Amino acid sequence: EYSRAGAAASWKNPDSGNSGKFTPTKTYKTNTGQDCRDYEQTIYVDGKEETALGRACRRSDGTWEIVS
Repeated sequence: EYSRAGAAASWKNPDSGNSGKFTPTKTYKTNTGQDCRDYEQTIYVDGKEETALGRACRRSDGTWEIVS
């Protein structure tokens, strides 16, 4: 939530050996004032790399919801 755009955060699951990184690419407010972030995520499962783009926006209760 607090990482700057372009700053990747990495993770690794010690049980499965799977890993990945999450990089916020843009932070903005919608025309209704909702906080949103675009991101890129890359995961490595069984040595295979998968990359996806997405968007998450903050709900009124303060949690984040993936919207695309």
